[in-house]
Amino acid sequence: MPNEIEQLLELQSIDHHLTEASERIKRLQRERVRFEKKVVESKQSFANQQEDLKQLEHDSLMKNLEVDELDANIRKYQHRLDTGIISFKEMEDLRAKIISERNRISGMEDEALQIMDTITQSKEALAAAETALGERQSELQNLIAETDDRLRQTNESISELRDQRTALINSMSEFLHSQYESLYRKFPDPIVVVSHTTCSGCKLKLSGSTIERARGSLGIVTCEHCSRILYVE
Repeated sequence: MPNEIEQLLELQSIDHHLTEASERIKRLQRERVRFEKKVVESKQSFANQQEDLKQLEHDSLMKNLEVDELDANIRKYQHRLDTGIISFKEMEDLRAKIISERNRISGMEDEALQIMDTITQSKEALAAAETALGERQSELQNLIAETDDRLRQTNESISELRDQRTALINSMSEFLHSQYESLYRKFPDPIVVVSHTTCSGCKLKLSGSTIERARGSLGIVTCEHCSRILYVE
C-alpha cells in the first residue's frame, strides 16, 4: 500500500475519532443539563411540599380563630340572655343564634381535626421527603461529577487527536492534504477500499483500468463516479 494512502487512512481515522468525540461531548453536555434540571426539580418539589404544609398550618390557625370568634359570640349572646331586659322576640332570636353558632362550631371543630390529621401526615411525609431529597441530591451531584470527569477526559482526547492530526498533516504534501480536505467536506469517508469491482463509497462498478491502477501503487487513484480516493487491501 502506498505511503500516501497509509497517511490518508490514518488521517481519516483521526477525523472519525474526532467526530465521535465531538458527538460524545454534545451528548455528555446534554446529560449534564438534564442532571442539573433534575436537581432543580427535586428541590422545587420539596419546596412545594413545604408550602403546602405552611398553607395547612395557616388554614388550621384561621379555623381555630374562627371557632374562638364564634365561641365569643355565644358567650355574648348568653350573657345578654342572662342579664338583659329584652323582649320575647329578641330572646328567641338570641337563642336561635346560639344554636346556630354551636352547630357551626361543631362542624368547624370536625374540620379542624381533619386539618390537624392532615398536618401530622404532611409533616411525616415532609420528613421522609427531606431524607429522600438529600439522597437524591447526592446521587445527582455524583452523576454531574462523573459527567464532568468524562467531559474532561474527552476534551483531553480531542486535544491529543488534534495534535496527532497536525503532525500528520505536516508530514504529507500540501497537494495531498488539500485533496483530502476537499473530499472530506463532501464525504465522511473520502478514502475507501475497492470491494470486488466496486467503489465501497458510492457502490458503483469501477472500470478495469481504475482497479489496476489502484492495485499498481502508482500514486493516488480516484473513483470515476464519486471522486473518492481508492485503495486495494
